[in-house]
Amino acid sequence: MGGAVATPIRGEGDALTIRLAGDWSLRGPVPALADVERALRGPPPARRVVLDGQGLGPWDSSLVTYLVSLAATCRRDDIGFDPGSLPAGLQRLLLMARGAKAPLPVSAPPRPNGSVAAVVGSWGAATAARSADMIGFVGETALAVRDLVAGRAHYRRVDLALALEQVGGSALPLVAVINFLVGAVLAFLGAVQLERFGAAIYVASLVAVGTARETGALMTGIVMAGRTSASFAAVLGTMKVNSEVDALETMNFPPVQYLVAPRVVAMLLMMPLLVVYADVFGIMGGFVVAVTSLDITPALYLHETQRSLAVHDAVVGVLKGLAFGAVVALCGCYFGMRTGRTAASVGASTTAAVVAGILLVIVVDAGLTFFFYAVRM
Repeated sequence: MGGAVATPIRGEGDALTIRLAGDWSLRGPVPALADVERALRGPPPARRVVLDGQGLGPWDSSLVTYLVSLAATCRRDDIGFDPGSLPAGLQRLLLMARGAKAPLPVSAPPRPNGSVAAVVGSWGAATAARSADMIGFVGETALAVRDLVAGRAHYRRVDLALALEQVGGSALPLVAVINFLVGAVLAFLGAVQLERFGAAIYVASLVAVGTARETGALMTGIVMAGRTSASFAAVLGTMKVNSEVDALETMNFPPVQYLVAPRVVAMLLMMPLLVVYADVFGIMGGFVVAVTSLDITPALYLHETQRSLAVHDAVVGVLKGLAFGAVVALCGCYFGMRTGRTAASVGASTTAAVVAGILLVIVVDAGLTFFFYAVRM
């Protein structure tokens, strides 16, 4: 295709277009930057430089070095520097050379022409692409968790221990308060109806079964979606913005194994325990209301609770908690790992993780409730 060429072309007004063409290689001659600098000084002096890379052939670091020097000259003389039609990879290298963290300016995707079919088609294509990306992430995470359990994953044990503490121990006060109050509210609502039939004692059964099968796991899942999923997304998103994830990839550490798998495993280990913990406080909330407001003796309430609560009720709640833990961890990690390169994108990813986590927890809860009802469990 020929040797490297950088031709300055005077455009309209104060713009100077530099047409880059040919093969740029360290093994061949590179155009002198002085020719372009003379064209910048004019007359008339240029106030903006536009690069035209449509004629470029193969290139290496010689072209990057040339353009970095040109950009430094433009900054020194307060001249605008427009990468124009340079290849996207070359533009990224220029940004990295300048130490820039902002994303490259890219053209906006074409908007649909306004018809219903175009809008629906565009939305469907975007949804399908996001769904495929989510499924791929879930599969990659499942393989990383398998490798971690088998002892083949690249991760630090201290990260797993820290995730266990953040997911479990730090969440205990909030989980206890929320479920205690939910159990108390459930007892009040049940008492209003059951007292009409002189069956206030069955408040104990209502609270015990309802907490063990439903509210204990559900409220814990929602709390973890608002607390832990947001934390995962914020931490991983900040690491993306700071290029720490790129650094792991450069050092050949799989980010999913190193960052995602310990968090998912920690959530899967702690959620069943948190659900049992939540069940205890939910039943305690109903106990306090029944003893103080319904004239039910503590012994009678505990006896009725023991009589009505079966092992399979607690198992159902624990299984739901395990599913909710997987959903919450995957939502937080997925949106965190898909964060953009700006500070604003961290907030957007955190919000998306919380919204998706709460929504999917409720959807999964409905599906599991129908399933357990169908199998008579």
